[in-house]
Amino acid sequence: MRTNSFLHLLGAMTLAGGLSAQNLGEVRGRVFDTDGSPLPAANVYTRVNGELFGTTTDLDGRFVLKPLSPGRYAITISFSGRQTIELPGEAVVPDRATYLRDVRMKPFELEGAEVVVYRRPRIEIDDPSRMTLLAEEIAKDPNIRNPIQFLGKTFAGVTPAPNGDGLYFRGSRTENMATFLDGIKISGAVPRIPPSAISSVSVYTGGLPARYGDVTGGVVVIETKSYAEMVQHARRMAAMRTEEEGDTFD
Repeated sequence: MRTNSFLHLLGAMTLAGGLSAQNLGEVRGRVFDTDGSPLPAANVYTRVNGELFGTTTDLDGRFVLKPLSPGRYAITISFSGRQTIELPGEAVVPDRATYLRDVRMKPFELEGAEVVVYRRPRIEIDDPSRMTLLAEEIAKDPNIRNPIQFLGKTFAGVTPAPNGDGLYFRGSRTENMATFLDGIKISGAVPRIPPSAISSVSVYTGGLPARYGDVTGGVVVIETKSYAEMVQHARRMAAMRTEEEGDTFD
């Protein structure tokens, strides 16, 4: 029985590959000169799997950096004659835009170029019905191997069912909730997925988007990592093990 459940889950994850483009996010913002006028043609870029990925601002100084897989990205903004700006650790979540606060670019100072690092530049758009955790936050939680306990202890308004097989969302019963894995609806209990394969977990406790159909309770949305992200994770773990072995024999 357990083998069959795993095969069904594996099949769903395989089919989800064709729908992954529907679960991407984006970063939006606006760039100004020091006098408050929009700054067109400024370069906005990040790195995706080690490769540069970017765009430029339009005549109003606006930019949209997409598509981006869920995760955290260091955003760099540059313009000729202006100090380069770095926005570290911007969170991107599925099917949603991350809005940055307005950026003002200062001219180079006499002694040369300077990199300006902004802390906490992201504006959280009010969306109280949705809560999201990214991979690095999930990996640190000891409850992640039990998805019911993890969701019940982590997200407000979510309570494990007395029998331990489901979740209650603000009073609604287990049969009224749904789980979506990479865009595919999974019937029954929340699936158990290796923590290292999870890119993000989002929970809707109300105000559900139309794409989730006739669900009347809550929705759990699980996004898995891409193949490239899994390879990078495996390489990081191998490097960490090599360092630990080196420390042991020193």
